[in-house]
Amino acid sequence: MLQDKEYVRELKNGSISAFNQLFESYSSRLYAFGLKYLKSEADAEELVQDVFLKIWRNRAKIKVDESFHSYLFTIAFNQVRDYFRYRGLYLDLEVDFKDQSDNSTETSIVYRSVLEQIAALLEKLPKKKQNIFRLSRFEGKSAKEIAAIVGVSPKTVDNQISEVIKFLRLHLKESKPLLWLFFYLFIQ
Repeated sequence: MLQDKEYVRELKNGSISAFNQLFESYSSRLYAFGLKYLKSEADAEELVQDVFLKIWRNRAKIKVDESFHSYLFTIAFNQVRDYFRYRGLYLDLEVDFKDQSDNSTETSIVYRSVLEQIAALLEKLPKKKQNIFRLSRFEGKSAKEIAAIVGVSPKTVDNQISEVIKFLRLHLKESKPLLWLFFYLFIQ
C-alpha cells in the first residue's frame, strides 16, 4: 500500500505519528491473528504490544520498499512460534495463515512454490517416509494414529517426521525469507 510506505518512511525517521497510524491500521488484524492461535485475549493483546515494540526498536532497519504487512505478520508469527516453543507445546499452525498475511499475487505464488518444492522433495524420499509425513502434515493425524496405519511405533513416526523436516530444511535453506516463513508454517 502506497500510504504504508509513506508511514514506514516517516517511522524510520522516528515519527511517533506515523507509528500511531500504522498501529491503528494493523492492531486489530494483529490482535485477531494472536487470538486465533493463542486462544487468550490477554496473550493476543500482549502479542500486539510486543510486535509493535519490536517494530519501534528496529524502525531504522525496516525496508521501505518491502510490504510492511508481510513484515508485521512475520514478526507476529515468530512471536507466536516462540511463545509455544518456550512452553514446550506444539502449535498447530494451519496453512491458512496466508489468509492473515499479505493476500497479494506474490504471496500466492510464493505459497504455491513452497508446496510444489515440498512435493518435489518428498518424491525423493522413500515411500514410507513420504506416507508418514503426508499423514502427519496433510491429514493432521497424530503419531499414534499414523503408527497404527503404517505398522510402526509412535516413536518411529516421530523420528521419521523429524528426518523429513531436516531433509526439507537442508534443501530449502537457499530459499527466500517469505518461502521460509511458509515452510515453517507448513511443518508446524
